[in-house]
Amino acid sequence: MRVTASSSTTRVVSFNTLAQVYCKSDFFPWAPKAVTRWKNRFTALCDYLDATKFDIAALQEVDNFNTQWLPYAKKNKYGSHYVQRTQATNAKKDGSCVLWRDAAFELVSTRALEYNALADAIPVSGDAEGAEGTEADPAKRYIRDCVANLTLLRQKSDGAEVLVACTHIYWDPACADVKLAQTKMLLEVAEQFRAERQELTKKKVHFICAGDFNSMPTSDVYQALGANLRSVSQGCEPAYTNVTPSFTECIDYIFVSSDVNVVNVQEQPSRESLGEGLPNASHPSDHLPVIADIQFMCAP
Repeated sequence: MRVTASSSTTRVVSFNTLAQVYCKSDFFPWAPKAVTRWKNRFTALCDYLDATKFDIAALQEVDNFNTQWLPYAKKNKYGSHYVQRTQATNAKKDGSCVLWRDAAFELVSTRALEYNALADAIPVSGDAEGAEGTEADPAKRYIRDCVANLTLLRQKSDGAEVLVACTHIYWDPACADVKLAQTKMLLEVAEQFRAERQELTKKKVHFICAGDFNSMPTSDVYQALGANLRSVSQGCEPAYTNVTPSFTECIDYIFVSSDVNVVNVQEQPSRESLGEGLPNASHPSDHLPVIADIQFMCAP
């Protein structure tokens, strides 16, 4: 059967917006206070995101969703679906958000994934009051309040359906096993979601997996993502997506299924142009977005 690319091109953006709850002057001493102040930074984030001209945006570390991000989406005719992180370990209220251009896509279905469920599969042994992450309480190691946002969209021009998975994987380098378990859980649940939908409609469901994976291209997480998907950068990842004086590495990705054609990936700005670190007056987050133009492959 001959397979061709859809005539329309879709721009996908993955972007960790830096939740304001984490944007403290003490954390970013190189950034002027005017840059980190939320009123200024939210306006800058909206302008920054609009300038990407996205069709689908997968955003991480989104807080103040109902009061600010949702009105922004409605004003600009973007659809939205938001999943807030769970709060077993702290009261922080950021989460993952998928936005889409209303003129191009419509919402079909959604699911929320809570990675804390990984702990349910870990048998409790020894002293239940043991320290976190110890053999006495191994399940606690997986309680990190990270979530994933699964949003199924239909392209209005031709009816093509795409499942967008937006996630923020746990950050700690000492917990590589937790990161890998979260990633594998995401891929398993997303594949089940796709399979159920494809069985129902007898149509292909394309897949975009995007987010801040807090893992470098040499990691097991990256290898797991690439087992059945492919990076829009075709394995030639940028040198950095997170830029601070103490940490400048590539940890943000967009992966797609084999039935998605990658047309173009936007290059990251030079390191010299970014100054001491992000955020700054030109870039309102400590992360840079990953931006790709894609086409959905279809059977004529």
